[in-house]
Amino acid sequence: GGDTMTLLKMTVNGQPIELDVAESSFLSEVIRQDLGLTGTKIGCNEAECGICTVLVNGTPVVSCSFPALKAQDAVVETVESLSSGDELHPLQQAFLDHGAVQCGICTPGLLMTSKALLDEKQAEGKAVSEDDIKAALKDTYCRCTGYQSVIAAIRQADGQDVPPYIPPTLGKVNEVGKAQPNPDALAKVKGTARFTDDYQFPGMLYARTLRAGRPHARILTIDTSAASALKGVQAVLTADDVPGRNLHGIVTLDWPVLCADKVRYSGDAVAIVAADSENIAEKALGLIQVEYEDLEAVTSAMDALQAGAPRLHDGHPDGNLLKHIKVRKGDMDEGFSAADVVIDKTYRTPTTEHLFLEPECAIGVPAGYNPVDFGGTLDADAARGETALHDKTSIYVGSQIPYLDREQAAAALGVDEDRVRVIAPLMGGGFGGKEDIAGQIHVAMLAEVTKRPVKMLYSRQESLLFHPKRHATVIRIRTGATQDGKLTAVQATLYGDGGAYASLSEKVLTRATTHASGPYDVPHVKVDCFAAYTNNAPCGAFRGFGVSQSCFAVESNMDILASELGMDAVELRRVNALEVGGVTATGQKMRESVGLKECIERVDTDMRDGDFRWTWQDGHRRYA
Repeated sequence: GGDTMTLLKMTVNGQPIELDVAESSFLSEVIRQDLGLTGTKIGCNEAECGICTVLVNGTPVVSCSFPALKAQDAVVETVESLSSGDELHPLQQAFLDHGAVQCGICTPGLLMTSKALLDEKQAEGKAVSEDDIKAALKDTYCRCTGYQSVIAAIRQADGQDVPPYIPPTLGKVNEVGKAQPNPDALAKVKGTARFTDDYQFPGMLYARTLRAGRPHARILTIDTSAASALKGVQAVLTADDVPGRNLHGIVTLDWPVLCADKVRYSGDAVAIVAADSENIAEKALGLIQVEYEDLEAVTSAMDALQAGAPRLHDGHPDGNLLKHIKVRKGDMDEGFSAADVVIDKTYRTPTTEHLFLEPECAIGVPAGYNPVDFGGTLDADAARGETALHDKTSIYVGSQIPYLDREQAAAALGVDEDRVRVIAPLMGGGFGGKEDIAGQIHVAMLAEVTKRPVKMLYSRQESLLFHPKRHATVIRIRTGATQDGKLTAVQATLYGDGGAYASLSEKVLTRATTHASGPYDVPHVKVDCFAAYTNNAPCGAFRGFGVSQSCFAVESNMDILASELGMDAVELRRVNALEVGGVTATGQKMRESVGLKECIERVDTDMRDGDFRWTWQDGHRRYA
């Protein structure tokens, strides 16, 4: 059976290990939970991302799907084995030298995969090639570096001469100091760096969230009695149990902590459970009975703004219109009448997932918690980096905005902000996706109800379902120019899908609007952006912050315009680039340091030298 215990004998990082493990255990669970070697990280639990890679008898394996008992009598190496005291493995040193460590969550997987490759090639007496590295790392993901620094580091560790790229320090007039290694990087390459899921507290419970699983519905009844009665369940909470304000939001307070009367997207939280184990918490979710009345769903921004569309937020004064954002400069009639050519196209961009490699995780610790009460010791916990005594409600979370987390959590708990502390461990990637509240308030509520620490770790599936994405947009853009390529007018209409809750839509789509004529000197500009509520996942911050969508539309039109005019696409940008003295679409005068033309020159030179020159053929871009 799944819970049958078997004696597992193996050598881990040179130490013989004997312990009883459940037959259903995976190697990652034994390494992280039983042996406390938290250098091995978990990203997907589906053998996809590779960040949990360890070596078994010298072969890299994804430990999250490798049955623990397959390691019987094996030699297992984790990232903690690479260094000895202050002496680093050449790979670890090279990762430091080349800046190949950023968020650090994937670093152990990259290091162990690379070690296996180096060992293999050195045994063969061969140098490691870039193709070898790419083949080895094809299933070991990194979302931060772009891999170039990683490839260079591995080649250096192989003994090849690959000088690190370090930009020159500015001249003495402006000099602060010299380039320094990332201060977190040493712990990250040694496997001692700790992310939220790496923290354990004596007496800790495990939490799960019941999600709506439907895009739009009224909640008629919620019955938690069966879940509450399940052995090992310590708390089941619904909207009725939120002690303070049952709304949060970074800009607009419209997102329920727990939904009371209505759900607006599939990821909405309806109830939360804390139990003695993750399995019990999962089982409890299945015992919660919720009766819904399904409502018609709105799935696009344009549909949401039609007369008669189902309304998401009954009290919102403008129906599903979250915000109408405008930019006005000059006169459109004058601008387009002066144009010899007008390009009028509509572009669509989809929602995009951040795919940070660390799924959301939060731990709540109640005010007054003492580990001694649960068989722990103050000294041991302090030595491991936790605050030994928690004098206020504490939330451990890898967050991009811990101060706003504290503000929103305190409001939901109904206490002053100085009664809540947010402790920010390392964050395994964010890219904008860890700005909104995820489990922070839920674990704080559960911790205060149970008077025990509570950890909530999302599965990759739950993360994908729940958290805000990049905004899907529909952008119609008209670009007018004279025969010599000078822009005369740009008119754009944007529809932004904000999803079920406001998040940062107003700010992101304002940026999309203000950049909808590009970095160009355009005398006449008119832009209208309609940010809408829909029953899709909320959309919020994401690298580029709205400009990515506008840029795609603007620059696509510029390429088509160049083709229509028979003009070089780089030259078209050069003649229209903003310079000192120019005025942006929003009326800002460029007073100094407008680097666009210099950037264009450098890119143009690089494309020529790198043989990346391109031309238009048959309406398509062709590289020379």
